[in-house]
Amino acid sequence: MRLTRAAIRTGRHPAVWKRASAVVIRKPGKADYTKLKAYRSISLLSCMGKVVEKVAAELLSEEAEGRGLLSDGRFGSMKGWSAIDAAAIMVDRAHAAWGNGHITGVLLMDMKAASPSVATGRLVNLMKVRQMDGDCIQWTECFLSERTVEMVIERNPMERHPEEAGVPQGTPVSPILFAIYTSGLIK
Repeated sequence: MRLTRAAIRTGRHPAVWKRASAVVIRKPGKADYTKLKAYRSISLLSCMGKVVEKVAAELLSEEAEGRGLLSDGRFGSMKGWSAIDAAAIMVDRAHAAWGNGHITGVLLMDMKAASPSVATGRLVNLMKVRQMDGDCIQWTECFLSERTVEMVIERNPMERHPEEAGVPQGTPVSPILFAIYTSGLIK
């Protein structure tokens, strides 16, 4: 716990925790495995890094929700809510609106496709403008900088490369960072 708190309060996320290996596996039932889309990459991150990221995600969620920075209509990165809950509420709201003669729309975001489009500088600036906790901002900036990834294909690690854009997929903190990044759009 002391290490986790120190990492967040000092705005540090050690480089060894930012190293990811992406294991490439076949998607089941594909007719042609010579196509790139027939494979999926799964990012494997440091376990200690994930512990710190989980704590950071909780702190960022509390901070963003406490300051009213996130849309009331969002469902992503909300503790205790599932995709089924989101669908049920969406259908219920649509039925209520239709009953009153209103038109209803919904905005769905694909995290996997959207994650690479998050600009780190813009996210950090948004957090500063919204006056979020300085330690959380500093940790976020450190967390998103100087990340590396290596592909592992059939147990053979390839050359390590910098991961330069977006929030990494498969980390506990990425959904709340994305929610903060897009909160202005949804409102």
